Amino acid sequence: HKLLEQQLMNIKRGYSFFIGDVALDEYYKAPYFPKIKEKIVVNSLKPEVGGMIANAASVFAGYGGKVHFLAMLNSGPTTQMLCNELKKGGIDTSYVQYDDSLPDSKTIIILAEDEHTVFIPTLGLKRFEISQSVIDKLCGAKYIYSNIVETRPLCCGELKAVDILHKVRSSGAKVVFDLDVGEMEPEDEALLHEVDIIFLNEMGIKRFAGKNSIESTIEKLFDYGIKLVVITLAEKGAEAYTRNNKISVDGIKVNVTDVTGAGDTFCSSFIYALDKTGDLELSMLFANAAAARAVTMMGARSGIATVHTVLDFLEEKGYDRKRFSCLE
Repeated sequence: HKLLEQQLMNIKRGYSFFIGDVALDEYYKAPYFPKIKEKIVVNSLKPEVGGMIANAASVFAGYGGKVHFLAMLNSGPTTQMLCNELKKGGIDTSYVQYDDSLPDSKTIIILAEDEHTVFIPTLGLKRFEISQSVIDKLCGAKYIYSNIVETRPLCCGELKAVDILHKVRSSGAKVVFDLDVGEMEPEDEALLHEVDIIFLNEMGIKRFAGKNSIESTIEKLFDYGIKLVVITLAEKGAEAYTRNNKISVDGIKVNVTDVTGAGDTFCSSFIYALDKTGDLELSMLFANAAAARAVTMMGARSGIATVHTVLDFLEEKGYDRKRFSCLE
């Protein structure tokens, strides 16, 4: 067993796993956001493929990253369409499992008052049984990208999600959580002890902090064993924290069309750039640009681009392209 773990630590980690949701994003445009009990007429817009984890996976694959996608879905036509879109983007969906008792995966997005409000119906998944062979494959990954809601149901026999993450992380894979969505339950705290990098947006860090200060909350995250905390600030840019350092980048001014998926684009772009360069500030700048470019277009997958395209955008915005040559 120890020999296997040592071999896994030494192998070249050429792929990453994205564990979680893929969804059909249903868009509705409203003249304003209604109050409780109020009824208003909304315009139905063209649906788009989405899902937080699937969006991030698609962006990562767009840069050339090798991606395996792990999820539990029904086997209906909507699921098949969504998985086919992932396949078109070069993502391996062979690890997707099916349970026809689950509803279709969808997201409801209301565009009103120059903002977007997102409703994410839960699939009601309580237990997601994976095999030992899948765990072995996870152990050989470079990154495991997911969140609390999506990893919580994972199990393998008597192994719970925290046991699986511990095994995977102990084998050398880096665990990355996006805490944009989902309330913490008491037992979820154990999962945070098995995470290397965590992303939160402005609302997420405030919700996570509760009555505590942001500073003390970030320190608490480090106490869990998390190595890097990144907070996205929408048009104001982003901040990255290590135990001994803080890096901030300013937002990039653009004409906003749709901010859906911007956070997914940022997180995935950041991980890709950090893996390639090891440079925290450069990775922040690249991810910031990728997200800013994404919001100028409609749809959660608008962040899909080549590295060259994002660098073109950076250059247009006045950045020295030579600084990012290590990504080309």
